[in-house]
Amino acid sequence: EGPPPLFVQMAKAEAVLHHAGVAYDFENVNIMDMPDWFVEISPARRIPVLRDKTIATEGIPGTIPDSTAIAIFLNDKFGLNLYGDTAFDKGRAAWYEEYADTVLAMHVGLDIFRPIIFSIFQGKAPDMDTVRTAWAEKFPKLFDYLEASLDGGEYFVGGKYSIADISVATHMAQIELVVGLPDAAKWPALVKHTEAMKTKPGFVENLATCGSILPNILPEKLDPT
Repeated sequence: EGPPPLFVQMAKAEAVLHHAGVAYDFENVNIMDMPDWFVEISPARRIPVLRDKTIATEGIPGTIPDSTAIAIFLNDKFGLNLYGDTAFDKGRAAWYEEYADTVLAMHVGLDIFRPIIFSIFQGKAPDMDTVRTAWAEKFPKLFDYLEASLDGGEYFVGGKYSIADISVATHMAQIELVVGLPDAAKWPALVKHTEAMKTKPGFVENLATCGSILPNILPEKLDPT
């Protein structure tokens, strides 16, 4: 079997589900060798996929692939107001969600998880040269933008908890699991935001799962500096 799904893939959807306070169950899927039934309901091969069993219990009907689409569905179905109160706030919340799931996710995946976790799965030593170079040259720009976006505040959009906070913190928490958080002296608001988000429903449960699995793969965090 290939490596297990990256924890981050479930984290955003799980945080929204817990925020909604709804019960759910889940089925693990090997993302390296997806079964045919899963490819049928997720043709873009994205995880997670939500199934609303009140609509259908098998096949394509009732399914929503991709964490962003799932978040939108849950937000509207349960009136979560995770996308802001005004048109501007909705646009900004959607932007931070997109930024987290594309730009931030790309660097977390390619510059941290792939050289460390994937190398270990392949029986190799972690490629810390790649990690250190990215940490010094790529990540500071990402952290600078997020720090400036918070502007010393508690949340990214409209002074309240939103999908923007969930999306960004999902990836920051994964960074913290493997290499620790960035320098709090340089990015104090971002580090404080991440620490606060780790106590939110959904994050607690997801990180507990990560904490039970990751030590078997990576006994201790690696220093990216």
